[in-house]
Amino acid sequence: MPEQTTSEQILRERGLHAPDEKKSKVEQIKARSSNLRGAVFEEITDASRGDVSEDSLQLMKHFGMYQQDNRDTRIERRRAGEEKDFSFMIRTKVPGGVLSPEQYLVLDDIADQFGNGSLRLTTRQTIQFHGVGKTRLRDLVQVLNTRLLTTYGACGDVVRNTMSCPVADIDGTPGWRGRESFPQIAREISERFLPKSAAYYEIFVNGERAHGVAPRVALPHDETDELYGTTLLPRKFKIGLTIPEDNCVDVFTQDLGIVAIRDSEERIEGFNLIVGGGLGASHSRPNTFPRLGDALVFVQPDELLDTIEQIILIQKDFGNRLDRKNARIKYLIAELGIEWMAGELSRRLGREIEAPRHIPESAWQTHDHLGWHEQRQTGLLYAGVFIENGRLREQRGAIREIVERFGVQVRLTGQQNLILANVREKDQSEVDRILKAHGISIGGGGLSQLRRNEMSCVSLPTCGLALAEAERYSPALIGQLEELGFGDEDVTIRISGCPNSCSRAPAAEIGLLGCAPGKYNLYIGGSPHGVRLNHLYREKVTSEELPGEIARLLQHWREQRNSGERFGDFAHRIGVDAFDAA
Repeated sequence: MPEQTTSEQILRERGLHAPDEKKSKVEQIKARSSNLRGAVFEEITDASRGDVSEDSLQLMKHFGMYQQDNRDTRIERRRAGEEKDFSFMIRTKVPGGVLSPEQYLVLDDIADQFGNGSLRLTTRQTIQFHGVGKTRLRDLVQVLNTRLLTTYGACGDVVRNTMSCPVADIDGTPGWRGRESFPQIAREISERFLPKSAAYYEIFVNGERAHGVAPRVALPHDETDELYGTTLLPRKFKIGLTIPEDNCVDVFTQDLGIVAIRDSEERIEGFNLIVGGGLGASHSRPNTFPRLGDALVFVQPDELLDTIEQIILIQKDFGNRLDRKNARIKYLIAELGIEWMAGELSRRLGREIEAPRHIPESAWQTHDHLGWHEQRQTGLLYAGVFIENGRLREQRGAIREIVERFGVQVRLTGQQNLILANVREKDQSEVDRILKAHGISIGGGGLSQLRRNEMSCVSLPTCGLALAEAERYSPALIGQLEELGFGDEDVTIRISGCPNSCSRAPAAEIGLLGCAPGKYNLYIGGSPHGVRLNHLYREKVTSEELPGEIARLLQHWREQRNSGERFGDFAHRIGVDAFDAA
């Protein structure tokens, strides 16, 4: 960055003080919305049609709601002169992925009462409902509200659901202590950075709120929001919390990653803050790209929340409001540099900041927490349950029975799986029996390693951004690779139906990004532990060609790898061109 570039110049160039008509369309919608109200109430209670206007659609994202339609039936309905088969996806906010038995049961009830009979576990440790009719939205939110659950801030230009290791406070693995506070930290972050607008409560819960869900809001109240203002952030802001030994939240892919630094007795000394991660891009926009975050600062535990707030404020002030495609904080860091960010943070805090502590790349590990594990609490166990691509449908009956009978917690992982926590040792065999009776795998039993590692986004038929299949295609792709003899290989394969990369495909050893119906760009060489992105290998590979193409890559790795070398590390070491030369 040139020395003469001042903060004021940057602000002008990135649009914070630009006239509203020069800002992006969404910025204009937020500015005229009366703190997110707009005409949302009138439109969601209008039963004459199934959709809402563009303005309301953009505002409702901040309430955790996305308008969708069934793309499988579009042509048929258009020929019949009918409107699209509209419905809404509803995303809850579950900090750290921790649900009480009562909260899980109400979510399970809602799947049938308002949704399509399934619960979709997401890669951000929360639950989505699909197929919800517009006029049922208020009823759904009111039911959630009775169990201290919210959808407010699960989407939109705000701090999204805060991730942390789902077993941080219960896992008994030696050497992994010092994490007991993680769930509480995730909740504190979630509550502190919720928008102050009362629109959500007025529209969906008759002006009421669940006690403990949104402490920044007290109705009636002054809606002046010193953090968000009236137009919120330029784009979404994702936060994750971890330790190097268990990077199950892919901390480098977050807008803000929090890494606990512990002393020799495993007490938390403080936190490294990593800024500027994010995986979304656009195929047609070369100035958009996935990026891993950079280490910015080390903070003491009592400095954490205030420092996070200042980083969010920097993004609010300097993030691009003219071009929404370049509005994430990763583009701010890529353009101006981490040194600029450190200087701006120091200026706002009014003190010199401490350099981040060094963490060697070899320290990073990843765990999926599947299988039975001892908890640090005497006499208790937790069980990691595999849920393929997070779609919980046929397994719901078994999970519900276990939760009702044994009062266990349900916890959600960043790999779209589910954990049954606080299982008493005396109940283990019965829990095992119930799961096996329903064909549910505890841990990796009966699963290939390749299937255990897979992840995919929802994609078609409901996601309006999808270019190719993901969730509906992934099981078949893995099945073909299993038939070709690669099922036992410990390789991560992730599929996203578009380059927004909700399944974190750019951080996988093998990543597939949909680029057209039935076609994918194939990327290889990501780190198995989330510290390196993959690289483009082939463009527009068809779904029919992919199994053979991936098998050829894996076979070359089998024959040429060093002892114990993972596929992603091998591909990165030799380079993508070496596979063609073989």
